[in-house]
Amino acid sequence: MKMRSLALLFFVVTTPAWADVDVKISGLEGEELANVEQRLAIKTLANRDDFDQLLVERLHQQSENDIRSALQPFGYYTPVITSALSGGPKKWKASYDVQLGPRTRIRKVDIAVDGEAADFPAIRERLAKMPVHEGDALLHNNYEIAKAQLLQAAYAGGFLDARYTTSELRVEPEVQAADIELKLSSGPRFFIGPIRIEQEGLDPALVARYITIREGEPFDPQKVLKTQFALTDLGYFQTVSIEPLRKEEVNRHIPIVIHTSPRPKARYQFGGGYGTDTGPRISAGLDLRRLNDDGHKFSSTLRLSKIQSALTNEYRIPLGSSPIDSLSFTAAAAYEVLPDGDDTKYTFGASLNRSPGKWQRRIYFDLIHERTNLDDAPTASNLFMPGISFTRGEYDDPIHTRRGWFGFIDVHGADKKAFSTATFVQVHGILRGAYPLGSRFTLFARAEMGASFTPDFQDLPPSQRYFAGGDQSVRGYSYQSIGPRNMAGDVVGGKYLSVFSIEPDYRVTQNWSAAVFYDLGGVDDDPAPKLLGGVGAGVRYRAPFGEVRVDLAHPLQGDDSGVRLHIGVRVGL
Repeated sequence: MKMRSLALLFFVVTTPAWADVDVKISGLEGEELANVEQRLAIKTLANRDDFDQLLVERLHQQSENDIRSALQPFGYYTPVITSALSGGPKKWKASYDVQLGPRTRIRKVDIAVDGEAADFPAIRERLAKMPVHEGDALLHNNYEIAKAQLLQAAYAGGFLDARYTTSELRVEPEVQAADIELKLSSGPRFFIGPIRIEQEGLDPALVARYITIREGEPFDPQKVLKTQFALTDLGYFQTVSIEPLRKEEVNRHIPIVIHTSPRPKARYQFGGGYGTDTGPRISAGLDLRRLNDDGHKFSSTLRLSKIQSALTNEYRIPLGSSPIDSLSFTAAAAYEVLPDGDDTKYTFGASLNRSPGKWQRRIYFDLIHERTNLDDAPTASNLFMPGISFTRGEYDDPIHTRRGWFGFIDVHGADKKAFSTATFVQVHGILRGAYPLGSRFTLFARAEMGASFTPDFQDLPPSQRYFAGGDQSVRGYSYQSIGPRNMAGDVVGGKYLSVFSIEPDYRVTQNWSAAVFYDLGGVDDDPAPKLLGGVGAGVRYRAPFGEVRVDLAHPLQGDDSGVRLHIGVRVGL
C-alpha cells in the first residue's frame, strides 16, 4: 500500500499539467511587432505539447528580456514594459503593453581604410554611400550592412587579405546615443594569374568563350564564382570547380585551375502523368549533349495524350559568350483533338537566341503547314512566320518560387504575299508574380493578354487563334471552351485574349499548402472581351520536381456549371 502511494505521488509530480497560453502584445506595430513575436519565447512555444504550468511561469518571467532584446536592433534600448499573467493551471492569458520610449541615434561615425585600398576609387565610392550617418536612428541591420559592403568592395578590388582591425558599435542607453567605429586594413592587392582549364571532349576555344575572368585583372571572388556558374549552365559538365593556387602566386598574380568532369553524352528521359486538360499522358526524351567538339547539341521529345500529342526535335549550336546564346533549328509535328474536330501541325523553324542585358531575346522564322478538320470541313494553311520574343524571370527559387516574377512578350506575323495563306500580326504577353505576405502566406497573380490584327480572321488556322478555359487559364471551365462560337455553337476562337488570376496560398506544413483563387478571362473579336469568372480552392504538394496541384473550381458565368476538378504540376511561375 505504501509503495502504491509513493508511485501515485511520483506520477502526479512528474506528469505535466497541459497548458494553453493566449499572448497579447499592445503598443507595437510593423517590423518591431514582428520581431518581438518571433523572439518572445512564451509565444513561439505556445503550441508545444509539453507547455506545462512551470514552463508558462518561467517563460513569462523572461518575457521582458525577450522584448527588450527584440527591440534593440531598431534602436529602442529603454522601453517601458507592463506585463501580466493570469489564469491557470491549463488556460493562461499573458499580456504585454510596450511603450517604446526614445530612440537611440548615431552620435559618431568613424570609418577608415588603411593600406593600398585607401585611395582605391571603388572604396572611396563605397565610403561615400555607407548606410550609417551621424544623427540617423540606430538600426543594427544598417551597421551590419555597412560592414559587409565595405569588406565586399575590398574583396572585389582584389584585396583578398582585407580584414577589420576594429569593428565596434558602442551604445549608451542612458543618453540614447551610439558610436560606430570601423577600421579596415586592406592588405596588398592581388590579380588573376595564368588560367588553366582541365576538360576533355570540347574545343578549348569554345570553353574559353565562357570564362568571365581574364589574366591580369584584379582578383574578384564574385567574378570567379560567375565563371563557375556560366560553365555549369552550359550543360556539358557534371562538376565544375575553380581552384586559386594562392601558394603559387607570383608578384601578387594568383594562378587559377578550372577542374571539370564531363556529363554523359546522352541522356534518356521517360515520364507519365495526368492533366485535366490532356488526360493521361506519357513522354520520352533524348538529349545528345555533345555531338562534336564544337559543342553542338540535339534533343528530341515525344509527348502522347488523349487530347494533345507532339514530337519536337531541336539542333542547337552555341554562339557568343553566354550559355543562352545559340542558333537552333527545329522540326516538330503536333496533333490536337478539338471540340468538333482535330488539328495537325508541322513546323520547321530556325531561331537566334541572345541575352542582351537581363532579357532573353529570340528572333525566329517558322514555316508551318497546318491541317484542320472542323465539322467534317477540312482546311489547310501555310504560314511563313517571322517573329521576335523577349523573356525574363527573377526568382528566389526557380522550382518553388515564393518571391519573384516572370515576363514574356512575343510579336509574330505572316503575309499572303510571302508564301502564306493568311495575313496577320499577333502580339502576346504574359506576366506572373509571387509575393510573400508573412512567413506562411504567398500571393500569386498572373495576367495574359493577346491581340491579332488581320484583314480576314477566317484565314487564321486554330494555332493562331485565341481560346481560354482550362488548367492554365480560367479554372472552372473546360479546356478551350471560352471564345466566339459559329452558327453551330462551336468555339472557333477569337482575335483578342484577356486572362487574369489572383491566388493567395497558405503554407500548412513544410510540403503542403492550401489556396483559394479567382480567375477571370475572355476571348472575343472585340478588344475588350466579356470576362468570365471562376472561383475555387485547392491543395498543393511540394515535390522535388515542382508543385503538384489539385483544384476544385466553379464557373460563375457561361454554359459550364457545377464543380470542375483540375490536376496539374507547376514549376516556378
